[in-house]
Amino acid sequence: MEVDGMLRIFNRSEKLHNLKYSNYIGDGDTKTFNALSENKPYGDDYLIQKIECVGHVQKRMGRLTDSLIHKLAHYYGNAIRCNSTSVKEMRKAIWAVWGHSCSTDDEPMHWFYPTNPNTWCKYNAAINNNLQKYKHKPSVAKAVRDVIKPVFADLSHPALLKKCLGGKTQNPNESLNSLIWKFCPKTIGSRLQIAEIAANLETSVFNDGNQILITILEKFGLEINRNVCVPLAERDNRRIFTSRQRLLESSFEARRAKKIKKSKEIELFQEQEGMSYYPGEF
Repeated sequence: MEVDGMLRIFNRSEKLHNLKYSNYIGDGDTKTFNALSENKPYGDDYLIQKIECVGHVQKRMGRLTDSLIHKLAHYYGNAIRCNSTSVKEMRKAIWAVWGHSCSTDDEPMHWFYPTNPNTWCKYNAAINNNLQKYKHKPSVAKAVRDVIKPVFADLSHPALLKKCLGGKTQNPNESLNSLIWKFCPKTIGSRLQIAEIAANLETSVFNDGNQILITILEKFGLEINRNVCVPLAERDNRRIFTSRQRLLESSFEARRAKKIKKSKEIELFQEQEGMSYYPGEF
C-alpha cells in the first residue's frame, strides 16, 4: 500500500502541481525507493535520490544498547582469558566474537570457528550435516556492526594483546582497595594518620583474615574473650564460603544473567520515560 501510494504521488506531481520531486526521504525499507527507481515517473533523464531519515539512522545506532555492550565485553574478556598463552589465538577468538555477533543467514561470518564435525560452532556443525536446518538468531544491525569494527581492530592489536599474555588481573588489588575504603571512605575527609591506620589494618585482614585483629588487640594489652573470637571466626568462614561460591560456574552465570537483566530493565525505563538523571544537570 505504501509503495502504491508513493508511486501515485510522484506520477501525478507534474500534472497537478507542475513540479518534480528530486528526493525521497525514507527509512531502512528500500521497497518504495526501488519501485520509484524502476517506475521512473519523470523519465530516464531525471533520477530521484534517496535521503536517509535521520531519526531512523539514529535508531539503528540505538541498537548498540547497554546489554549488547555488556555481552560483547564479556565475550571479549573470555576470548583473552581462554587464549592467554598466544597472541595469535587471542586475535582469532576476538574476531570470532565480532563475526558471530554480526552473522546472518545471508551473510554468515564464522571464519575463526572450528570446522570439524564435532565443533561447538552450530553453524559449522550444520555445514557437516544439513545447513538448511540452521537459522541465525537476530544479529547486530549493519550500522552498529560498522561502528564497532574499528573498536575490535583496536582491541585486537598485537601490541595490546602481548600485555595480556598470562591472563593476569588486578582483582586482588581492587578487593584490597574496597576493604580500605570501608574503614576510610572517600566520601568523608580523613587525616593521613587515619588513612594509614585503615591501610595497615585492612592489609592485615586481607592477608590473614579477620582473626588477625585478635593479635593486634592483644598487642595493645587488651583482654580477648569468646565474644570477640567467635564473630571474627564466623566472618572469616563466610568470606571463604562466599569466595568458593563465586568460583562456581552456575554462580558466575547467575550473576552475569542478573546484570544483563538489570541493564535491559534500565533501557526499558529510559525508553518509556526518558533519562531521569544527567550529571550536572540538576
